[in-house]
Amino acid sequence: MSRIAPYIINAWAGKLGTEVTNKVISELSDMDADLSGDNSGLLNVWEEICAQVQREESYAWPAYVETIRTLLQVAIEELDRASQMALWAVTDEGWDYIYDYGDEPDSAVSAPLCADDTVAHLMGQILSAAADYESPSLYRYIWGADDPSYDDYEDDYEDEDTCDDLCPILVIHRKQIESLDLESTLEFLRTLIPAQDPAHVWSYKNSLGLTIAGYEDDPRELYSIPEVCHYLRAIDQDWSFWFFFLTPSSIRLVGMCLAAAESVAPGKAYIPPDNLAAFLNWGFRAVNLIFDHYGFPESENEKLTEITLQAFD
Repeated sequence: MSRIAPYIINAWAGKLGTEVTNKVISELSDMDADLSGDNSGLLNVWEEICAQVQREESYAWPAYVETIRTLLQVAIEELDRASQMALWAVTDEGWDYIYDYGDEPDSAVSAPLCADDTVAHLMGQILSAAADYESPSLYRYIWGADDPSYDDYEDDYEDEDTCDDLCPILVIHRKQIESLDLESTLEFLRTLIPAQDPAHVWSYKNSLGLTIAGYEDDPRELYSIPEVCHYLRAIDQDWSFWFFFLTPSSIRLVGMCLAAAESVAPGKAYIPPDNLAAFLNWGFRAVNLIFDHYGFPESENEKLTEITLQAFD
């Protein structure tokens, strides 16, 4: 398969995936927050989901997961076959089929589409969005109304141009990693920068999610998989603007891979301070290049620096 094909598939599937997940999140946002209690302060079911992803799961978590799964299933079934195929193509099963049979004449007709595979893939994107979601009511629920930083947080939240759309997702698949196919990823990243239009660059600030797909059955953390770390390091040598474009959770993922994080307990990791310092210095150098080149406000650079550092707290 040519290098351009994975790029086209990722781009189309990314757009469709964003549309589907936006639709599901919108539907969840329209549902009343009943299970968290009358005094929770959470505004809707979406915030209940975000609270559990960011804090801890409640006894009713399986019901929330089933609700998400059902809404995804319905949204996918409403798409035409070509769109369903694009979404399925970026799942593990879809990539395997394309690499094995993609050049055969009837491969599109005989593709064994499985909605469950697509639902599982998009479920990951929704939970990733839940991990990054912020609102005053969610912050109050997690940290308490009396938290001394709450007022500042709420002011910052109100000052930001909040985006109703789910963050775009860059999907890097195991097949690309194992074949060290850097160009299919770099082709997209280079559409972000260098770019002639400053507004285009700014529109992606801290909004791009990163998903490493194909390792769901691997018990290791992504930062413990050598080929994943090697792939990201190779990308970083050519394109190192992570801090400007990625969401905080995606910045942390890249940092743990590039700074050689060590697993110390289930769900816990340690990043050697010298490694983290080197990664931060390299990343902030790239951010400064963007701000200098496009003349973005220095105050925004300071905010971005704070967001990046908080990702590693």
